[in-house]
Amino acid sequence: MNQSPVILNKFLGTAGLQVVSRVLSVIAGVILARYLGPEQYGLYTYILSIIAMATIPVIAGLPQLLIREIAHAELESKWSELKGLLQWSTAFIVSTSAVVMLAILAFLYTGIIKGETANLLWFAVLLIPIKSFCTNQGAILNGFRKPILGLLPEFILMPFLAVFIYLIFIALQIEFSSLLLIKVQLITSALTLLLGAGLILKVRAHKLKSIKAEYYFKRWHFALLPFTLMVLISTMNSELASVFLGYFADKESVGFFKVALQGVTLVTLGFTSVNLIIGPKVARLYRSGDMNSTQALLTKSVKLNAIFSLPIVIILIFLGERFIRILFGDQYAASHLILIILSVGQILNICFGSVGLVLNMTGNEKRSLKALLITLLTNIVLLFILVPEYKAIGAALAVSISLVLWNILMSIEVYKITKLKTWLC
Repeated sequence: MNQSPVILNKFLGTAGLQVVSRVLSVIAGVILARYLGPEQYGLYTYILSIIAMATIPVIAGLPQLLIREIAHAELESKWSELKGLLQWSTAFIVSTSAVVMLAILAFLYTGIIKGETANLLWFAVLLIPIKSFCTNQGAILNGFRKPILGLLPEFILMPFLAVFIYLIFIALQIEFSSLLLIKVQLITSALTLLLGAGLILKVRAHKLKSIKAEYYFKRWHFALLPFTLMVLISTMNSELASVFLGYFADKESVGFFKVALQGVTLVTLGFTSVNLIIGPKVARLYRSGDMNSTQALLTKSVKLNAIFSLPIVIILIFLGERFIRILFGDQYAASHLILIILSVGQILNICFGSVGLVLNMTGNEKRSLKALLITLLTNIVLLFILVPEYKAIGAALAVSISLVLWNILMSIEVYKITKLKTWLC
């Protein structure tokens, strides 16, 4: 069966939603950058980066694990196992978020974290369980082969509500502050969580209602370790860089870096959209032993990603500074060089293909641990060396170098294990 029309149609749907999401996020970013200024904007995004890092052990590798295991369970009609998986994932988030929140509150109580950062974290810590559940809901919907529905709550509703609230503040001449914006984050995240819960109840298989759940705790927990490391690497390429900048440099550097990231996410729109679509398909095809169809799917996806992303990179390199000045203001012009470095790293990432996804969906995630650990250490060392001296430029170099290294090592592992070629050729 020819998968191309199906993939293209779903790509256009998910990519369309991602474009809407990015437009909303850019609008929100422009409003915040202009009304907060580089220092306050940097402080706000610094807090969100800390929360994103703290969320890693909570959400761990659950999204990738859920997408794969739900696809397998549906294919093999293992409804009892599927019900147990969903219940276990909920319990995991509740328990781990409680531990992480208590640890952060202990740091705040002892005074290790001080000043305005501490004041904001007292409120922001509540985002950890809420955002974790939102991410988990998106993965569940994607596992049930509903990638478009999976995007609606977190990627459409949340930024739309945020922009709507910001415009109300502007109309009422309410002064923007980091604390006020953290509270807005809490409100929009909670509403997103409610919508996601409703969508899951709507699409979840009816067979789950009357059956007894089966649990495979040892297998699921063991699979989480490599998945978690993959999430850690991905998060490090954006959030950890911001944390290093906030600690070793200054809050303005965080603001410049975050503005550059606004542009870079446009490059990855196609890549993210295609991965959402092909993840469950790769898991099913590989599980059934259809290697030719799996290879064809990967080849078509990397070509589609490159065709979509390369023109965006060219525009950002040559016209990025003009766009930054128009949208964010002249005070953020220093973000352009950061944007170029990050864009080059991302286009190389895209040309290597969906290396991490292939290992995740084919059950070979444990084999990538060596590559992940090497990349993790490389990124940390580069951030330590480059950020104190070169600030945001150094952070961008560290992120891009480690991202390319990760792709090289992972593509080698993918080919050795599965004989599948993910890269553009």
